Amino acid sequence: MSLLSPWLLLGLGALAIPVLVHLMHRERKDVVFFPSLMFLERIPYQAVRRQRIRHWLLLVLRCLAVVLLVLAFARPFLARAGASAVAGSGRARDIVILLDRSYSMDYGDRWARAVAAARHVVTGMSGGDRAAVVYFAGTASAASPLTGDKAVLVSAIDSVHPTAGTTRYGAALRLAGQILGDTARPRREVVLISDAQRTGWAGRRMPRLSAGATLTQIDVGDSATADVAITGVDVRHDAGGDRAQVVVAARLANRSADSVARRAVTLEVNGRQVQTRSVGLSANGTATVTFDAMRIPAGASRGVVRTGADALRRDNAWYFTLGRARSLPVLLVESPDAPKAEDLYISHALDIGDRPSFRVSEVRTTGLNAAALRDAALLILNDAPLPHGEAGRRLLAFVKGGGGLLVVLGGRSRPDDWPASASELLPHPSAPIDRLADHGAMLGFLDRSHPVFEPFDAPRSGDFSAARFFRYWNMSPGAADRQLARFDDGHVALLERRVGAGRVLVLTSALDGVWNDLPVQPVFLPLLQQAATYAAAYTPDRPWVTVGEAVRTDSSAGPAVAITPSGAHRRLGRGRGGATLEFAEQGFYEIRQSGGAHDSTRTVAVNVDLAESDLTRLDSQLFATAVAPSGGPRAHADALAQLTPADLERRQSVWWYLLVAALLLMGAETVVANRLSRTAR
Repeated sequence: MSLLSPWLLLGLGALAIPVLVHLMHRERKDVVFFPSLMFLERIPYQAVRRQRIRHWLLLVLRCLAVVLLVLAFARPFLARAGASAVAGSGRARDIVILLDRSYSMDYGDRWARAVAAARHVVTGMSGGDRAAVVYFAGTASAASPLTGDKAVLVSAIDSVHPTAGTTRYGAALRLAGQILGDTARPRREVVLISDAQRTGWAGRRMPRLSAGATLTQIDVGDSATADVAITGVDVRHDAGGDRAQVVVAARLANRSADSVARRAVTLEVNGRQVQTRSVGLSANGTATVTFDAMRIPAGASRGVVRTGADALRRDNAWYFTLGRARSLPVLLVESPDAPKAEDLYISHALDIGDRPSFRVSEVRTTGLNAAALRDAALLILNDAPLPHGEAGRRLLAFVKGGGGLLVVLGGRSRPDDWPASASELLPHPSAPIDRLADHGAMLGFLDRSHPVFEPFDAPRSGDFSAARFFRYWNMSPGAADRQLARFDDGHVALLERRVGAGRVLVLTSALDGVWNDLPVQPVFLPLLQQAATYAAAYTPDRPWVTVGEAVRTDSSAGPAVAITPSGAHRRLGRGRGGATLEFAEQGFYEIRQSGGAHDSTRTVAVNVDLAESDLTRLDSQLFATAVAPSGGPRAHADALAQLTPADLERRQSVWWYLLVAALLLMGAETVVANRLSRTAR
């Protein structure tokens, strides 16, 4: 116990006042009139009257009242953390109600139970309590500020509904800490109402509660769950023909300890049911349903795969867009004196490409004109010299404008005959290096972090050590060039240079089967296809995105309007670099843009994050430990120890209770004094 104003204890000297009053109490004297004292004998008074306290109860009441008044003005407070909590235990609370509205809360009647639990917290508030409602999924938002108005809180709870988002406890706890950080009340509480889903935590570092705050978890989850989810859809295009033929295959997962004997799976295209299949799933098993091949119309089509309804409805549908496969146009440029079979390995490797498919056109360097470059995304200069004059200027402009260039150097490349502008595209090679005598060079270094070698990043995904290179050009890279592969003697094998918005890849050895045996190695086909797509900056059309992802509109195409799956129209601004649209609903978004060269409409399919459909529950005790104030009770004590005496006294306000007790004692003293006075008469 400490005192804010200890010098006021000098007032305890006032205890002498009631004591003196009781000791100086004089007996009552009655006056008797007598005619004369002359006939009375004078006798000296020998006895000494002793003063004594007769009303001890009255004295004690008065002394206690004085002591309590003095202590109240001295402003006492408890310096210990535990005592501080006790002193404030009867005080008003600040409560933050965290209401989980992720789509797993749609399972069964979880949402109804969560709303009932939140209402119960509000109705249990005492007169001085305040509360705030925060709803969260991937992000958190405050539905109401701290208020004691229960009607406002109930209205905020009733206005919230589950969304298509995923559970993230960190965002909710962070916002709760900000709300409680603005209040000085000693009693602060965070009430988390959720289905206790493990994926919402997943071992991530959680924001800790502030010192003095407590966490109350209200679990509305179910001990046993069963759910069949569609986990994805594969769309395979026919490798030949007009590529309008597609095969759709859906993947399903049974997240239950019980098997499912029969489950209907339906494919819809543009709102019309096309096919229905049935599938059985073992306990905690998976299955794939493949639909018959079908033709799709030109343009974008909307596809949906649905399965029968269960307790969790949002993962029973998978949305995607269908369109005819987009081919990557490639222009293969050969030397005028090259034989017809010179491009055999390159053209065959690209012809069998599927993701993406390649549309290869062949031309000699003499026929490299504007019309040939107009539709190409990638130009492969296969053992051919760089063109002169107008063709050379067109090639340079093509690359600077974003086109891709793959240069394969061989015996017909003739670097001595290149134009001066060639130095902008690639370094000038010197004389070829002959390694035939030592059985060829090997690749000694591969930059596997580069996208060109992405298919070979995993262990045992490609053996480049078997390839032998008998001849290759000696090339010195520039300061800004990136060496993607080198031979065992340190010379460059594959090089990248950025020119304007375009990419240039240079292979220093020909692909004719003579300078090396790379074309007959298993790694050749995926390497060439990956290099072609990278050089052309090809990005595949995504058939769907996930809730929480965003897309940016073209700033030069005019204003845009997004129509959400629920039918709402959202106008997107024309900020610098375009407007950003974040997908928050499951289904199809339609983005309409006008005002540019031509109007455009884009359809985007949006699916929920399947991590949320994993209903595995978290350990509530471990979670409570993870979010508890840092250091536990000791840290709480240290935090209180850092408060000034004035702060501690203001939080506890013990003086108020002492003053009330003193007033009550004074009232009791008055009653006792009146009764004793009547008895003496």
